[in-house]
Amino acid sequence: MRERLVTNNALRGLLYREALRREATRLPYAPFTIYLDVCNACNLACTFCPQSHWEGRPRGRMAWEMFERALPQVAELKPARLFLFRYGEATLHDRIADMVKAAVDAGLRVRLHTNAAGLTEAKALALIEAGLQECRFSFDTADRDLYERMRVGSRFDRTVANIRRMVELRGGARRRKPVFELQELVPYVSGARAANTEAYRKLFQGLDVRFTAKFMHSFAGQGSEKTFAGRRAEGRSQCSQLYRRIVVNFDGKIHACCLDPFGYNVVGDLAAGDTIAAAWNSPRMAQLRERTNRGDVRGLRPCHSCEMLTRAEPPARQGLTGVLAVTAWRWAAGGQRREQDAPETSRRTGG
Repeated sequence: MRERLVTNNALRGLLYREALRREATRLPYAPFTIYLDVCNACNLACTFCPQSHWEGRPRGRMAWEMFERALPQVAELKPARLFLFRYGEATLHDRIADMVKAAVDAGLRVRLHTNAAGLTEAKALALIEAGLQECRFSFDTADRDLYERMRVGSRFDRTVANIRRMVELRGGARRRKPVFELQELVPYVSGARAANTEAYRKLFQGLDVRFTAKFMHSFAGQGSEKTFAGRRAEGRSQCSQLYRRIVVNFDGKIHACCLDPFGYNVVGDLAAGDTIAAAWNSPRMAQLRERTNRGDVRGLRPCHSCEMLTRAEPPARQGLTGVLAVTAWRWAAGGQRREQDAPETSRRTGG
C-alpha cells in the first residue's frame, strides 16, 4: 500500500527538524521543494557551474507530455514551492510560460530563476501574464569585471537592462506578481550570515525588488570557480538537501540531489512509471541519507566533494519546538503504521 506523506507545511517543518535529529532515512513528509528541470541547456558557461564543463552529457528540454505526467504528482505532494528550473536556463524552453500557467492553475506556488542574460521583453511579459508568483534573478555581483569573468557569455550592462525592463513590465501590466528577487553571491565566511553588499543594493536602487545573498559554493566540486567558492573544511554536517528537495530532470529521471546535474544518484524515472513520491523514500534515497549521515561518502559522487557536508551548522535548539517536533514525528509514524495495518485488519474482520 502506498504510504501517505504529510503535506501540511507547519507539520512538515517540525517533521524535518526531527528527521535530522534522528538521522532518519525514510521520511513521513513530502519534499518542501520539487524541481522540474524543464531545460538543462544554458546560454552561459559560468565558471562556478557544471555548465562550464558539460562534456557531451545529454541536454534537452522537457517534452510537454512528460510535464503533464509530472505535474499532477507534484500537485498531490503540495510542495511549498515548485521550482521550474534547475541545471539550465528555463527561459530557453519555448513553452515555459505555458508550463507556468498550468502549474499555477494546479494550485502550485511557482518560482523561476533566470540569469536574465537573454531575457527578451516578449518572454518576460509572457511569464508575468502566465501568473508567475516568484522570479529570482541570478545576478551575482556588482563588480562588472568579476561578473563577466564568471558569467561567461553574458554582458553586465545588457543583463542589468533586461532585469530592469522585466520589473517595469510588471508595473505596466498592473500586477503585484511575480515577486522579484535579486540574488548576490558572496564568499563564504564561517559562522556568519550571507549579506548583500552596499554596492549591490546601490546598483539596483529604486527598483521594486527584494535583495537576497547566498554563500557561493562549487556545486559539489563540479564548478571551476574554486577560489570564489571559498570552500573550507570545518568538520561534518548533515545533508539537508536530501531531506528537503528532489529533482525531476528534463527526461523524467529523478535525481536525489539538486547538486547532481549529471545524475550520479538517480532514484526513479517517470518514463519508466516511477513516481516522485515513491522516489522520495526509495531504497536508493534511504541509502544516500544513511551514508551522508555517517560521513561515508568516499567514492560517492558528487557527495565526496560537496562542501555542504563540511560547512558545519550549529545544532538546532530543542525547547518547545523540539518537543513539538518529537510529538509530530510520533503522530506521523503512528498514522503510517495504521495505514499499513488497515488492509490486513480488514481481511481478518471481513471488511
